[in-house]
Amino acid sequence: MTENSRPPETRDVWPGTLLLFAGGLAVFLLVASGMLYALFVLPPRWPPPGAAWRSNDATPKLSTAPGQELASTRSAENAELNKLGWVDRTAGIARIPIDDAMKLVVRNGLPVWDKTVAAEGECALLSADVPRSKQAQQCRDTTTKGTAQ
Repeated sequence: MTENSRPPETRDVWPGTLLLFAGGLAVFLLVASGMLYALFVLPPRWPPPGAAWRSNDATPKLSTAPGQELASTRSAENAELNKLGWVDRTAGIARIPIDDAMKLVVRNGLPVWDKTVAAEGECALLSADVPRSKQAQQCRDTTTKGTAQ
């Protein structure tokens, strides 16, 4: 036998493994296509509407007039944002209308948050920007109690 007349290699290809792979691929494709058909083509199986469905407490309550509810919610929010009053009277926290707050910022500017003051802590910021507030006084009191002990 010469070099050009060699028989073909048969040990690199195993027909049983190749057929097993092809069969597994066919089964996978069939199962995947069946699942996709079930997910996207078949109608969903929701509970039918009826008395038992409506009385379920787990179902969300849908709005019957969303436009009117949105308008009333926004008007209530605007009324709250434009109201002058106390948030917490005992703590000395008040609320002012947004327009007034913007005018105060334009007139007085934003507070300066110095890095040196910020490094000293929240009490220093309160004392520097709002020294006569109840919170600044409480902060000074707790700081002096902490250093006295």
